[in-house]
Amino acid sequence: MKYKILILTLIIFTYLQASSGGYVGSSYRYGSNARQIALSNSILANYNRGYNALTNPALLGSIKEIEYGFSYFDMSLDRYIQTFSMTIPAPPTASIGLSVYILGTVNIVGITDDLVSTGMYSAWEGYGMLSFGTSIGNFSPGVNIKILQSKIASYTADGIGVDIGFLYRFSSDFQLALMLENIYAKYSWDVDIGSINHSYDEEFPQIISVGASSKINQKILFLFQTDYVLDFENQIHKLGLEITQNEMKYRLGLNNKNNILNYSLGFGVNIYKTENNLNIGLDYAMDTGKFDEGVSHLFTLTFFK
Repeated sequence: MKYKILILTLIIFTYLQASSGGYVGSSYRYGSNARQIALSNSILANYNRGYNALTNPALLGSIKEIEYGFSYFDMSLDRYIQTFSMTIPAPPTASIGLSVYILGTVNIVGITDDLVSTGMYSAWEGYGMLSFGTSIGNFSPGVNIKILQSKIASYTADGIGVDIGFLYRFSSDFQLALMLENIYAKYSWDVDIGSINHSYDEEFPQIISVGASSKINQKILFLFQTDYVLDFENQIHKLGLEITQNEMKYRLGLNNKNNILNYSLGFGVNIYKTENNLNIGLDYAMDTGKFDEGVSHLFTLTFFK
């Protein structure tokens, strides 16, 4: 029997779509941590504690101490995202990042061409990533190298991906960033259906992102980012606002995904400090759902000194 694998693919890429949906790798653009999502993925040019490698590898040039970030998003419609990131300083002006990003959905009903149920299935994709970034005065470059894998039912694809990021600091209050994503990235599938073997590649579209961050004062941070998906000539504009008040950080994000004005909300706070000065931070974001799939509450923990 020929399974309708296309149905599974559409499900995961529809409900976990991020910027514009419908293209290979779009689900990765949902976001890796609660702060990023609360600010509508507009933080390309801003230090993102615990998650700099997954935000922009050029930010690694600003790391002074070891940082960890961990997220587990248990989302509506049996969806989930799991991320982990560790950043290790390489003195005097560089850092190395190790990250994992996994997303998927479970409890998918499999059917045959005759509409007969074949049981429940799951689908997931993810990558392990090695990142390096350094600082050369006010200028910082960085690179990501990813080992990719996607699995739909019993079918698996492997691949690699490369990103390059840049950051320029005009001052401590104003920064610009550029990200060239998926310079080279693809999935290679080798599918056996009965006596039929089908091998093919799915190439990720190249994405150019430009971002800026500006501190209005010590309490207000303004963020802007534009993503341009080259193969689809699609632009997504994003705004973020973070306000610090009494050690709490309140966040608001706006974007024009799917030609609709979407908003996001969240907050961040340091919740504990150990005797050896290890800080534990908590970030929260609320995903209101763009296709009536329900509200998801997203949490991230960060560990730093």
